[in-house]
Amino acid sequence: MAPSENQLKSPVSVWFIVFDELCERFNYFGLRTIIVLYLSSILNYSDDDSTLIYHSFVLLSYFMPLWGAILADSYWGKFKTIIRLSIVYAIGNVILTGASIADNFTLNVQRNMSILGLILIAIGTGGIKPCVCTFGGEQFKLPEQQDQLATFFKRFLAGIDVAVIISTFFVPELRKSVHCFGKDTCFPLAFGVLSSLMIASIVIFILGRKLYVKRKPENNVIFGTFGCIFYAIRKKCTFSSSSDTVPHWLDLASDKYSQTQISDTKSVLEVVYIYIAYPIFWALYEQQGSRWTFQATLMNGKIDGVDWVIKPEQMHTITPLFSLMLILSSDYILFPLLKKIGIQNSIQKLILGCSLTSVAFLFAASLHYKIFGESTVIPSGEGQFNVYNSLHCNVHINSSLLYNDTIGSTGLSNFKYTPMSDKEIVNITLTLNNSCNPYISYGKLDTNVTVSRGKSISYLLTTTAVNKTVILRPIKHYDDFMKPKNGRPIIRILLGDDVNINEPFALVSTGKKSPLSYHYNISSFASENFKQVPFGKYNLTRGEEVISSDINLIPATIYTLVIHTNDQNLLESKLYVADKGNYLHIIWQAPQYLCMVIAEVAFIVTTIEFSYTQAPPRIKSFVSACYSMTQSIGNLLVIVSISALSFNKQVHEYLFFAGIMLADTLLLVYLGWNYKYKSFQQHIDGNSDDSKNVWKNTK
Repeated sequence: MAPSENQLKSPVSVWFIVFDELCERFNYFGLRTIIVLYLSSILNYSDDDSTLIYHSFVLLSYFMPLWGAILADSYWGKFKTIIRLSIVYAIGNVILTGASIADNFTLNVQRNMSILGLILIAIGTGGIKPCVCTFGGEQFKLPEQQDQLATFFKRFLAGIDVAVIISTFFVPELRKSVHCFGKDTCFPLAFGVLSSLMIASIVIFILGRKLYVKRKPENNVIFGTFGCIFYAIRKKCTFSSSSDTVPHWLDLASDKYSQTQISDTKSVLEVVYIYIAYPIFWALYEQQGSRWTFQATLMNGKIDGVDWVIKPEQMHTITPLFSLMLILSSDYILFPLLKKIGIQNSIQKLILGCSLTSVAFLFAASLHYKIFGESTVIPSGEGQFNVYNSLHCNVHINSSLLYNDTIGSTGLSNFKYTPMSDKEIVNITLTLNNSCNPYISYGKLDTNVTVSRGKSISYLLTTTAVNKTVILRPIKHYDDFMKPKNGRPIIRILLGDDVNINEPFALVSTGKKSPLSYHYNISSFASENFKQVPFGKYNLTRGEEVISSDINLIPATIYTLVIHTNDQNLLESKLYVADKGNYLHIIWQAPQYLCMVIAEVAFIVTTIEFSYTQAPPRIKSFVSACYSMTQSIGNLLVIVSISALSFNKQVHEYLFFAGIMLADTLLLVYLGWNYKYKSFQQHIDGNSDDSKNVWKNTK
């Protein structure tokens, strides 16, 4: 006897699809994990430009599903579409790997090769994206195997999470822990491993070719959907009176399109109507691979007692790891818990996901504010000046217009004054104490300083090289208290007048295994301007001689390094700190990632099942492509916000996205208020019944 419909076994073919997706997602997310650092550190793009390229790549990746769906549903079929575009995908990986090795080429050639590789990867991954999951769904007979289909979706997503967990942890180790081609990183090895995984995914998928249920494409089914929509719109605009006699405006197309096409189009539009709120979610979600990665580069990943450092991009491992745990326990823990607090249907879970995403960005903003720490703000009517004392004695400053103060040996004092005009000259008297007797002009020095409204200027108390005469020399430029958006420390170097500027001074980073260590000649600081440098430990050298070995620069901090000679005519230096940032441990990113994990499970898992079950069988790939298009639009919003709004502070950008996410959550509440859920018939042979919608009363 043939088994009853209730005893249908889960098709073996879906395991080939799951493992194919596992390898492909390992490739894609491993690439996304390190690509933004490859763009900034190897191709020398700025942080903002790297972010724009990253989101442009993701944008194209989620724009291509529309064309992949057209090819799959109307021309090639899903099986051939997956095979052919996967080959394009693999070629892109090979080109990107070659570009990372091509150091003998010019930077522009290396950049162009990398961009070409990324474009081909985006075309490949985007083209197959709407096909793989729906191709797996077509292996089941619905509604008889609805529970098995739900299990497949969980396994499918679990496979993705396993791939992401391994790739987001393992690929950064290949990138950073291995050194090749004279560098302290090895992007070629990381990209090469990913290329191998993509080739493996093609082989695995082909191995199951004889087991698959292959639904034949229906000619122009997607174009027919668009045609039905535009034909009904044209009739509604042309014959406005006739639209009052039909239940739905799409019924105006009944003279040209079948009831099946019209019914399917209605169902598609109702799902896409909910998708209106999706792009904002993706605009925030995708920044884990760009803005959050750059935030992590400003943090300390050292694990005490272990000779290992958490790489900035390895924080992405938190998301798939906890996501996998939540997915596996969702039917027993997460969803029953949500049900107890009144969150039961798909729309309610989507709203929860959006809300938690907004909270995640509030956490990110708070953390970034803490990293950047203090910030000097000079009132518009006030002026300030600083005096750096390079002498090894105390100096008292006296003025009838200022409060009196004593600057300690090699100390610093800040003075505030309210000038009567934009610029005002203030007379001051410097009194050197007895320990200053090695210097000429021991006693009192009358001089002037200039105070400007809303600005700060610095002076260096130093001695001349010839006769050790004490002078108060103004620094060439006003003080700059604007911290760079990328969080790098900024430093200026001031040379005392008693120092020979022609000597080979340099600021050299320590602890680098690569011969290409950061090396800054002091001549590059001759203008006495602030300059961005990577944070870390540095030595101040003169030729082979190390003058100072304790220069430790932390993120988001303003430094002034003064080089001078002491009483014995020996060189020495002192590092002054202003507006100090905080070098926090990278684990402080965990709260924002955990919020995003719950948001991902509540939003993405729900959306995948919602999109598949609410889509007519004939055009499921098209609905999947529309879903992917929302991700593309979300990345476009990030690109526009960075290009057009140009936030000076990253904290403000995070708060902006948290705010629009909150507004988007309210929009989703409005859109989903009256949504009615539907069910469709789908047979194991890939054919479908006439799309008769079964309306439920649940909202």
